[in-house]
Amino acid sequence: MAGGSFHEIPRRTSESSTCTEWVNDSATDVCMNCHARFGVMQLRRKHHCRRCGKVVCSTCSRSRELVLEYHPAKPQRVCNSCVAAPPIAENPEEAASAALEAVKAGKHAKPLSAASLCGMPVPSCDEHREFATLQVRVIEAKGLLAADFNLVSKKSSDPYCLLRVGHGVQVRTCTVGATLEPRWDVTTAFRVSRLDSFLHLEVWDEDTATRDDALGFLDLSLAKVPLSRPFRGWVPLRPPEAQPLPGEDARKTPATGAGAVLLEVQMLDVKPVRRFQAFVSPLPPVPPPLPHFDIDAVYGPAMHLVDLIWSRFLSPILFWILDLIFWASPTRTLFALILWNVGAKYCLEHYPAFFPLGLLCFMLRHYFHEKEEAVRAKRPTLVRKRTAPAILEAGSEHGALSRQDSRHADYDEAQLGSAVQSLCFVLPGSVKDLCRGLQPLLRTAADGVQTIHDIFVWDHDASPFAAIALLLWAVLAEVLRFDLYLMLIGSSILLACSPLLPAVSGFSAYLSLLRAKTQPEEWGMRSECAEEWLSKDYLDVKGLASASTSGSPSRQRLRHGKTMPVLSPSKAAERSAH
Repeated sequence: MAGGSFHEIPRRTSESSTCTEWVNDSATDVCMNCHARFGVMQLRRKHHCRRCGKVVCSTCSRSRELVLEYHPAKPQRVCNSCVAAPPIAENPEEAASAALEAVKAGKHAKPLSAASLCGMPVPSCDEHREFATLQVRVIEAKGLLAADFNLVSKKSSDPYCLLRVGHGVQVRTCTVGATLEPRWDVTTAFRVSRLDSFLHLEVWDEDTATRDDALGFLDLSLAKVPLSRPFRGWVPLRPPEAQPLPGEDARKTPATGAGAVLLEVQMLDVKPVRRFQAFVSPLPPVPPPLPHFDIDAVYGPAMHLVDLIWSRFLSPILFWILDLIFWASPTRTLFALILWNVGAKYCLEHYPAFFPLGLLCFMLRHYFHEKEEAVRAKRPTLVRKRTAPAILEAGSEHGALSRQDSRHADYDEAQLGSAVQSLCFVLPGSVKDLCRGLQPLLRTAADGVQTIHDIFVWDHDASPFAAIALLLWAVLAEVLRFDLYLMLIGSSILLACSPLLPAVSGFSAYLSLLRAKTQPEEWGMRSECAEEWLSKDYLDVKGLASASTSGSPSRQRLRHGKTMPVLSPSKAAERSAH
């Protein structure tokens, strides 16, 4: 042909071994990327990607890139998947090192392809303390949630997996299209340098036009993995939590109704000396990556801290002292004056015991006050007509109960207006980074202060033990001399923060691990996939939905395919009561 333009493009023959083999047109009737159906009525024809050879539509193959196997200078048709996922790097060590440096710098690193690693283990952030290689084989999954719904085909998903150890580099498997029981059979390896690390696996549904949907996740602790043999079994996935409740960990949600993954886990290339060092001298914990900028995540915990520290603690004490100083109640001030002088004259050596005794009196006051409130609530009342005063009194009692339950409310509900949030997005990058660093700090401080407050007002299970500890503290301060008392307190604090206690506990854990031969119990790994792990979507597609599952409440679907856990009737009644 004139110009020889067609001779420059290799044909799909057996001799063109350097070019990617095309998928036959008759092998599929839908686009292999977006699953759109081909046909005249749909005004959609078939195209081939020059890089992977898949059959795609024109919408999924608008990009043009140079493919040297076809033409050295003319761009060729490439699908969106090949554009988003560049070709396999010639040197996987460079790609892994670049991703590791991004993770160390606190930046977002793109997941590495499991195929591009070519069996090379992913390095950890502490290469000088690596003591083993964790080999993970992701075989298949079953009973996943469905994220793709249409009127033509059944409910399905396009699942893929993301794996990482601790807060390290992520590794991504391939995507299996249109199924709720995919099979990947991918093996990857991670270098392990910390005992507190965990294998984090996430299952996602790949979408072309919208964000990917979360289908589930699991966490396997690596602190108690024996070295005897590989462990293979089904591990349940936990449903993706869109909005976990305050004080709850998403990893503690019930592992039911989101499917399961068949894994094979084994520790290889173990260095005994470094492993023993990891037990008796563990590395400091790695700070988690900074969260996304959210001004409400700063404002909510900050206002809760102000409410707990100032409104409920410092403010009452300050105003009580000011009332004594300015003789707001002459009788009380006169009694305080006499008590102060008598105590300074005769009880000066007993002052160290006054602080724990004061805290104990504060706790006992709240304890007996709650007892009186409980007895008053159970006391029978006379039947009265529903007059206006009675209705108002009932409303005030209900308001008091709601105010009492508001102590357990989520303090993140304190939010700024949408206008203020919009203005905060134009803040300088340095201010945003400062707020991102303060978000986890404020959350931890607010949770800690809330726990202390709950202990002192008898809203925590540790309140009785705290009262006994305060009593023993007062007795110890009364028995010991003041110099011995200070020596004991200072030495206890320094020894508690020293590396001696972690070394002793780590040595004990190391001895117990040497005797272990089975998989850790907290993994929940089984040889067979349990039926309660399967999702309702999978049971509906397979026609296995029983009467028990059909009568159960349906999951609440949220944006981006995330779901909320199904509450049992007892827990639902408790939450409705609150």
